[in-house]
Amino acid sequence: MPNLENLKKQAKLILRWHRDRYSPVATQIKEILPRFQHLSDREVLDCSFRLSDAQELVARQLGFESWQALKTGHFTMSKQKQPTVTRPIITTAEPQLFVGDVKTACDFFSQKLGFTIAFVYGDPPFYGQVMRDGARLNLRCVDVSTRQREQ
Repeated sequence: MPNLENLKKQAKLILRWHRDRYSPVATQIKEILPRFQHLSDREVLDCSFRLSDAQELVARQLGFESWQALKTGHFTMSKQKQPTVTRPIITTAEPQLFVGDVKTACDFFSQKLGFTIAFVYGDPPFYGQVMRDGARLNLRCVDVSTRQREQ
């Protein structure tokens, strides 16, 4: 565990960030201090935030219930759900796959993997798209026999 002097400096830095309206600290405050969870980032930055609040934040980050518990070294943190850090979620993707036979590829994706055929162009098919949930796969025919003759 870091020494107490460094933790005091860390708490003062968090307090300064709050006063400077540094928005990433608002997210950190909301995730760790329960009384701020219902507020927006802007509302957190508008709220009164004291050194004792910053110290509590530092203590909770280290697994202690309070600053006093951290100072005495007693692990008293109750079993609470750890804050989940949000991460970017990819909702759609449309990669292009080069296939030798679009119809066979469509059959594979739809019958084996549960995709739905969105469209198929050409006779014989030279381009198509299959989809499932947020994913869409574009299937493009690459004539294998032509490529072999070129080499």
